[in-house]
Amino acid sequence: MRGEAAMENIYQRYTPEQMETIHLADFYTMLYAILGQTLLDALGIEGEAVLREATRRYGADRGRTRRQNHLSANVKINMKNLFSIGSDLPTDPRFCGQALKLTPEERNHRTLRCPMAELWGREGYQYVGRIYCEEFHPACYGSYAYGYTRVGLARTLTQKGDSFCSFNIILRAENLPEELKSICFEEYDPFFTGQTHDIPRAEGKSGYNSLCVRVYYYLLEVMRERFGEERDGVLQKGLIAFARYAAGALRTYAEEMGTPLTPAFVESHFPLSMQPEQEPLWARYAGHGARKFLQAEFYPAFEKYLGFRS
Repeated sequence: MRGEAAMENIYQRYTPEQMETIHLADFYTMLYAILGQTLLDALGIEGEAVLREATRRYGADRGRTRRQNHLSANVKINMKNLFSIGSDLPTDPRFCGQALKLTPEERNHRTLRCPMAELWGREGYQYVGRIYCEEFHPACYGSYAYGYTRVGLARTLTQKGDSFCSFNIILRAENLPEELKSICFEEYDPFFTGQTHDIPRAEGKSGYNSLCVRVYYYLLEVMRERFGEERDGVLQKGLIAFARYAAGALRTYAEEMGTPLTPAFVESHFPLSMQPEQEPLWARYAGHGARKFLQAEFYPAFEKYLGFRS
């Protein structure tokens, strides 16, 4: 956890609404880290293989979903639109970047401050964070553009010695088959009539809930494919560790904000719904008994650590 002086500064710098988003973002970051590290500790190289494959599937899911949303609004599938229309990542006021180039064919960008990388480094999960950077970005951006995106990630803040992330992401019209050129670029579509409706950026609670559900789901899916239910205890251990961490962090946040640790506070500052059976997203991620496993292994421990049950 951060020191007292640092916390005083952050609460002076951001509004209560922004602090909710910051807390939601940090729990998403730590869900990935704690579950990922549990796999590495328990299964070694096999655990790393699971984590990398699950991260690729998670990234591909986000890329496909963004593409589907864009197509439904008659948005061309290219780099400018990928990074400017309907992001599924809620705004985190701590991110700081430098846009060097953004065109339909290319995005050249530097991330100067990444709160995910900062938290991973501070909590000792830099290696797990590096896996995220290596696997998520190519899978997400590649899936979005039908596998034709080329992702260059020369530097990352999760790599020791790097002071920024350097992204160069390219989709060249000349490399596309003819049937995709009009889908991706306006100049190849003489009948293009423009975007039909707005695609709002994902909001804090719902946005981070969606990301957490999918990270967990793909970890469970890959584990079940490779080991059946034989290694379910590994994920169980990770979920309990995350429950312990999250409950402690929420208690600290409530104290620092001068408010009681109530179910309402948890619902606002923690990404996963406290009533998962009412979360419609689980209908899309119903495989492997994912919701029931989470309800059985995570929520009882979480509520116990919070002091909501004996």
